[in-house]
Amino acid sequence: MEAFNTALTFLLVIISVAASYYLTRKHCETKLPPGSFGWPIIGETFAALAAARNGTPDSFFIERTQRYGNRVFKTSLVGDSIAIFCGATGNKFLFSNENKLVTAWWPRSLQRLFQACILTFVGDEAKLLRRLLMTFLKPEALQGYVGDIDSTTRLHIQEWDGKEVVKIYPFVKTYTFELACRLFASVEDREQMSKLSRLFNILLVGAVAIPVEFPGTRYYRATRAADAIREEIRLIIRGRRVAPVDKAAGTPIDQDLTSHLLVATDENGRFMTEEEIANNILVLLFTGHDTTTRVLTMLIKYLAEFPHL
Repeated sequence: MEAFNTALTFLLVIISVAASYYLTRKHCETKLPPGSFGWPIIGETFAALAAARNGTPDSFFIERTQRYGNRVFKTSLVGDSIAIFCGATGNKFLFSNENKLVTAWWPRSLQRLFQACILTFVGDEAKLLRRLLMTFLKPEALQGYVGDIDSTTRLHIQEWDGKEVVKIYPFVKTYTFELACRLFASVEDREQMSKLSRLFNILLVGAVAIPVEFPGTRYYRATRAADAIREEIRLIIRGRRVAPVDKAAGTPIDQDLTSHLLVATDENGRFMTEEEIANNILVLLFTGHDTTTRVLTMLIKYLAEFPHL
């Protein structure tokens, strides 16, 4: 009987969500560009993911601009209704009207994962946070990271040595994550890195999944993984505050992103909270990981194919 009640409740929730979805779409249909919102909740997410997995992510957009005869079309991805602007004209419109007609925006599914951070802030708050983060990326600061980058690179190359076949992408993925952990929070313990890496991989998979936060779903596991990573970062922050680094010593810990954010203040002299620091380190791990991994993988591929260059 209890199982029946649970199933009935779940079914009623699905029906309610579908009805709400339909009524909302019907109410605003006439004011939107051509296109389709696809299925309730799911939208056209599967079609976009299928195009990406086939190595032709642009085919999703090309097919719809041809179908609707318009470079602006509506769709629904990862639970949010959006309008897609294609081509140079669309890009010019968006980038010339930032904070005027449009503002930076991320899907609610990602906002739930990363919470209050540089991804979700807009306007002056976002500009201030970008300025604080840029202190970590100044040329003189980058020079201080060369030693860590060099030692980490040498360590991983030694692990590759002697293998008949090296699958570059998995190795580079581990390398970039470990390097980020060192530069962002001076994580040296391999066991802690391994734990963070496992959690991070769960987060990566769930971030592009259907945003249904129900036990057992990929998105649900991603939210729990994000919370666990944040807790690990908070422990590092608390330890840093209990035993602050000696800047005069010029240690690697003194140069990492966590230390920069701990001492950074806004125009009113306010320091960032523990939660804000943890959220921003998490989102920087996420945004910088996949792009860097892919670029390095392709670089190694072409160096192997064209060693004379």
